[in-house]
Amino acid sequence: MMLDIEPVVVTVREATAADLDEVLAMHRRCSRESLYRRYVSGAGTPPAALLARLLTAGTIVAVAGGGLHDGRLVAMASLVGDPAEAAILVEDAWQRRGIGTLLAHRLAVTASGKILAHVLAGNQPAARTIRRLQSDGTLGAATFIGRDGSLLTWLLEK
Repeated sequence: MMLDIEPVVVTVREATAADLDEVLAMHRRCSRESLYRRYVSGAGTPPAALLARLLTAGTIVAVAGGGLHDGRLVAMASLVGDPAEAAILVEDAWQRRGIGTLLAHRLAVTASGKILAHVLAGNQPAARTIRRLQSDGTLGAATFIGRDGSLLTWLLEK
């Protein structure tokens, strides 16, 4: 038996309003745990109107190219506010492939100043990503700001 496996390449680009349907579909493919880690809420997928606003606020998306998932939006990340609050969601099936780190790197490079990161205490992938960006020189100091229950807040400097 011969397997016909096509390589999949993930590209990052600016989100547009036209991505809303794909963003909603990606959210439906995410587990409740992934949605909780991203939104720190048990409510699940936010309303479409809120997601539509995010798509016009400097959000970036990761899109798979090639194979069975050609053109599928598999992750999104945004910076909102001043100082900018970073937020990343990677579809479960695409986690642990470096996509979150790729998006975090892109956010850090494009941020105009300091970045706030709200991370659940048990979210080891997010903590590893912050350490990676510090070790490769993308980020400088990470100052612990405070704790609200299990939510930790860090101020990240470039």
